[in-house]
Amino acid sequence: MKVALIGSVSSSWHTLRGLIAGGVEVVCVLGLDESHAARVSDYRSLRELAESAGIPFRSFDKVAGEGVAGFLRPHAPDLLFAVGLSQLIPKWLLTLAPAGAVGFHPTPLPKGRGRAPVAWTILLDQPAAANLFFLTDEPDAGDIIDQRPVEVRPDDYARDLIDRTNEVLEAMVLDLAPAIRSGRLPRRPQDHSGATWYRRRVPEDGLIDWRDSADEIYRLVRACSHPYPGAFTHWGEARLVVWRARPHPAEDHHGTVGQILRIGDGPALLVQCGRGLLWLTDLRLDGGRGTDPGPFREGLRLGWDVRARLEEMQTRLRRLERRIRGQETEGVT
Repeated sequence: MKVALIGSVSSSWHTLRGLIAGGVEVVCVLGLDESHAARVSDYRSLRELAESAGIPFRSFDKVAGEGVAGFLRPHAPDLLFAVGLSQLIPKWLLTLAPAGAVGFHPTPLPKGRGRAPVAWTILLDQPAAANLFFLTDEPDAGDIIDQRPVEVRPDDYARDLIDRTNEVLEAMVLDLAPAIRSGRLPRRPQDHSGATWYRRRVPEDGLIDWRDSADEIYRLVRACSHPYPGAFTHWGEARLVVWRARPHPAEDHHGTVGQILRIGDGPALLVQCGRGLLWLTDLRLDGGRGTDPGPFREGLRLGWDVRARLEEMQTRLRRLERRIRGQETEGVT
């Protein structure tokens, strides 16, 4: 059976490597153009792997574009793998190959359908899995070809879970290679009554609320870490991105929520949370408008103090009103 693959991220790359290692006849590969790399989390080029195996390759910008159809149709694939695409897959692409289109999802379907599955798995402390399934009009709802559990460890960051899932995925593709070559892929329907859904996440969802517990914030940091945009707080007018953290098991310091209690090397910051303490161990300070935030100091607070900012705005407003009244008085003759 002839196979084509289209994708854009690390799971696409591992799927392709598994197909090649399994002796599957891959007739062509489409990879998202490298110009999109900065906007696609976990982007990975497929060009080098495809070309090193002698497989025709073409980059694309939009999966629904005519260039995609024009490249695929002459190769006449029997089966299409569409793995790691954030763009909506058009219906014609799902039906282009006679044997159908296969997708990948890193949750134990039907649980965890939808968007941002790795982040939600860590945030909600849910199980993970590697799934290959047939794509249909309804997202993540098609018949399952194979599903294998993936271990989720207590201190996993997003990158850790992605890498471990990709290892399971590649091994699964390799094991399925004989069935792919023969065109006899197994399939079993999902139990739709047990389905749950994850919704889309945006970078702003990484904002840390220091009123949350240390455990909740630690989960947020791990879920939003590389290759995602990162959890963040504010230091002055600048955004402070927190890439890594670790719990502080002792209750030997006490302060107000968001307060810096200790400064370690790096610098690492020990911060008071709504319940418990958390070390922030890998930080990046982005530029922002306003004054230089200056060095970190014990006793100061991370995040925006809404009450203080409202009082500051009221003070500025009163000054502006006095200035306007003064100008109006000067204009009276």
